[in-house]
Amino acid sequence: MRSRVHAVIVTYCIILIASNTPIIFADSDAEIDAAKGNQIGFKLAAKQVLSVMNKWARSWAQLESQEYISSYSPDYVGKGFPSHFAWAANRQNRLKNQKSINLSLTDVELSSSKQSLFTVTFTQHYKSDTYQDTTRKQLDFKLINDSWYIVAEKTLAKNKAAQ
Repeated sequence: MRSRVHAVIVTYCIILIASNTPIIFADSDAEIDAAKGNQIGFKLAAKQVLSVMNKWARSWAQLESQEYISSYSPDYVGKGFPSHFAWAANRQNRLKNQKSINLSLTDVELSSSKQSLFTVTFTQHYKSDTYQDTTRKQLDFKLINDSWYIVAEKTLAKNKAAQ
């Protein structure tokens, strides 16, 4: 579990260091203050998104289905499911049937075009007692009622190594 958190924290620190000195073009002190405020707001939002992502990964690896499912928007419907309820019931059953999950996330990248929408891409190394794979994934996060939720999940590339 510690390595999974470490990967996200290290990536986040790199993001902060890389964006620590903003280039601000403004005509007035008020515009400069607004730009600095937006940067602080962006960093806070990024930190919150990564916190939700850590909760998602940790709860999944620890087989805590309710906590894992709560990382997703109540409107989230997984691919191939008719409703959020059907998807959640499936995920809960699949987690209940696992003995253990080893999960690590590497190469984490965070991007955003707006403060209320973030995309996180990463390489996911997954291993359970019956299956293992390495995939490049994308999670999209949206701010809903002052909380961040996963609203979309996509596999970008898969390098399957089944047991």
